[in-house]
Amino acid sequence: MAPSHTVKVLELCKIAPPSGTTTQTTLPLTLFDLLWITCPSVEHLLFYEFPHSKTHFTHTVLPHIKHSLSLALQDFFPLCGNLKCSQESNTKPTLSYMEGDSISLTIAESRQDFNYLVSNHVREAHNFHPLVPQLVASDTMTTVLAVQVTLFPKHGICIGFIVHHGIADGNTALQFMRSWSSRCRLKEDSSVMTLSPFYDRSVIKDPEGLEDIYLNDLRTFKGFHKILKTPDITMNGVDMVRTTFILSQTHIKWLNEWLLHLVNEKNVQQFYTSTYVLICAYVIVCLVKARRMYDETKKTIQIVFPTGCRTRLNYPIPATYFGNLIGICTTSAMKCDMIKGEYGFLVACEGIGRAIGDLENGVMQGAEKWVKNNLLSDVSNERVMVAGTLKLSFYEIDFGWGRPIKSEIISLEKKGAFSLAESRDGDGGVKLD
Repeated sequence: MAPSHTVKVLELCKIAPPSGTTTQTTLPLTLFDLLWITCPSVEHLLFYEFPHSKTHFTHTVLPHIKHSLSLALQDFFPLCGNLKCSQESNTKPTLSYMEGDSISLTIAESRQDFNYLVSNHVREAHNFHPLVPQLVASDTMTTVLAVQVTLFPKHGICIGFIVHHGIADGNTALQFMRSWSSRCRLKEDSSVMTLSPFYDRSVIKDPEGLEDIYLNDLRTFKGFHKILKTPDITMNGVDMVRTTFILSQTHIKWLNEWLLHLVNEKNVQQFYTSTYVLICAYVIVCLVKARRMYDETKKTIQIVFPTGCRTRLNYPIPATYFGNLIGICTTSAMKCDMIKGEYGFLVACEGIGRAIGDLENGVMQGAEKWVKNNLLSDVSNERVMVAGTLKLSFYEIDFGWGRPIKSEIISLEKKGAFSLAESRDGDGGVKLD
């Protein structure tokens, strides 16, 4: 953890929806929520240029931040509630909201070098930790959202939030941030607002009884007293650094041409390809070589990446559905094949491409093993995890100070994953962290 003096807390407050605008609600968790409930909470930072004084921020900007957050929570009120998990073995966790519930908002000031934090070069990971708020958790209950606004006087603002992964995926988090930022940007003009979230859990079908399977796996491998306490870990305590790579359209075109050359040379049968496939494959091969994953007792590389289910299920889901709708897709390859010169790239592309192509036959194939395989790593192989998507862009989140100049997912440190997202410029490039 970075030294505490790098951030000075100016105010700790609770933000709730406007009084009388919400009602007591209990949302049952679906199979998709249970799938991610034990994963590290998502910690996300958005950095904005803000060349103004602390006085200007405190008297002019901060009131709008608080008021607009309260208004956004009027629509997203379950985020003020608590995720509850009874010790009774036959009880499913629920998200419960009562009128008066609120989220924690921390207002802070930092004297760190803002330009250093938003750069793409190598930076020490611990410098970002004081910018991330924390959830409050016990064995039976946890908050699900916390927010921190950190001012870098005359340089910038960082909006940091943490959301429990058992409650929301990236799509839901983006919907909330759109709602909050648009209200802050537009002040009292509510004529252009985002659509309200859809809360009806009955739209999620479970003919295979996956909820019961997942609950049994959670009880067996985690114990209910540990379910809500998500891992607070780093990579084996090693000092970590963060860096960002930007791949332009030119880079992506070159990767595609390289793949076509290898496919033709090896006479490989056609498989699904995309920018996502190309970049994941290239990064994974580089990681395998850089990490020297040559342990002879672990001959296989397992590649794990999320797959969006909102448009892949065989029944319709409203676009504003609140909750998780992410599945898991995996493929594997022999390590000896992954490090064989340029052909390792072809091996990785083919494995990922065929796995994604198989989703056309049903996105829920093998879903009964998703929780079990996530909780129990196969010690006979090495694992590379991919996070993020090219279909969601947090660079569109504008509070009235312009678009973010940098987006950082801090929780990647706890997953040992790399992430990819659309680049800030929106020119078809890709950002890698």
